[in-house]
Amino acid sequence: MTQLSGYCLCKAISFTIPTPKRFDACHCVDCRRWHGASIVGIDSTDVTLVRDAPTLKWFSSSDWAERGFCDKCGSSLFYRLKSNPAKWSVYMGALTNIPKKIPLGTQYFLAQKPDFYSLIPGH
Repeated sequence: MTQLSGYCLCKAISFTIPTPKRFDACHCVDCRRWHGASIVGIDSTDVTLVRDAPTLKWFSSSDWAERGFCDKCGSSLFYRLKSNPAKWSVYMGALTNIPKKIPLGTQYFLAQKPDFYSLIPGH
């Protein structure tokens, strides 16, 4: 199985995930505030940290979720539900070898999406 590789800006955290069948987007206010824009991510229960990553920290951003980031460079990397911490969403901005034809799956919180962009017109 092909692996995708990713890392934070300072490369203190590096990881691999299996190549996904799709990516998802979240337009909620919290994701936009955390990331600076809507987040596009890949859900995975098979995130492998390449080496020990003491700079990986988790911020409890709500009653149900937490967000992983590098406390050295500040890169936002991951999201996970507290009720299922084995399933991570990996932010695509951290990945280095994304195949060109991964389709968009689910868009969450479309009602909170700003009107000035659309990931796929008409959806």
